[in-house]
Parts: sequence; C-alpha cells; structure tokens
Amino acid sequence: MGADRNHDDELLDPSFEHVMDLDIEVADPIEIGETGDGQRRIIEITSGTVSGRVDGEILPGGADYQLYRTERPTELVAKYAFETDDGARVYVENRGIRWAPPAVSERIRDGESVDPAAVYFRSVPEFETADPDLQWLTRSIFVATGVRQPNGVKLAVFRVA
Repeated sequence: MGADRNHDDELLDPSFEHVMDLDIEVADPIEIGETGDGQRRIIEITSGTVSGRVDGEILPGGADYQLYRTERPTELVAKYAFETDDGARVYVENRGIRWAPPAVSERIRDGESVDPAAVYFRSVPEFETADPDLQWLTRSIFVATGVRQPNGVKLAVFRVA
C-alpha cells in the first residue's frame, strides 16, 4: 500500500468535486473558560447562505463548539441546519481543526482579520436530510476548506469521488 502501490492496482486515487460554498454569520463567543485541554467556547450560528449544487439559507439556532488552543490545533464541532431554495432542510455536523502560529491564532480568537494563507482550516462535514433529491449528500464523504473572518466563516465543500 502507499508508496509500493503501482498503477495496475484496482484502487483509485480520489478526486474532489466542488459542490457548495457556505458563508456563515456568527455571534460573539460564549466563553466557558479553560477546561484543562483548552479554552472552551460556544459560538452561535445566526444566518448565512449556501450556494452551488445546493442553494439556500443557513437557519439560526446552530452553534460551533470550539476547544481553542494556541500551541495545538483548535478543535471545531459545528452543528447547524440550512434550508434550500426549494424548502428542503439539511442538518450539518461539521468536525475540523484550525491551526495557525500562536500570534495569528490569538488574532483569530480576538475577532481580528488574518491572512487565510497563514491558517490551516479543514473539516469533514456530514449531512442528514429527509429530502429524496438531496440523498446524494448522505452517500459520500465531504471535506471542506475554511476561512475564518471577524464575523463568520466561509467554507468551500468538496465531495470526495
């Protein structure tokens, strides 16, 4: 496996299909405090948009449950929903990490703008829906790249093919 694999193997290299962009607005963090493994924060997801193969609006009521750290990657677990322009609803659970040098990480924590190239921000969103036309969201693995902004997050979501 790995480096020993040759082109005659039946395994296929993955490819990535860009399927949607999410532009998510958030409220100010609720600071829980230092819990022993990092600074626990809850950040309410208030609104936003979805565009691409799916178009719609981010619904209020979700949140990003963060374990913020400066010396190690920040753990992110966001749980929220969106409604498509056709009225279908989709639940999203997105787990990921964000890492930047400590000075950059502190600026992100304080809500300041930073150069996205200085930050590693990747996640693995999972989708649930009752809509038959959107079942393709439940049948694949997705990865996302993210950019943290002072009042929100932008995600580009890719289907692993």
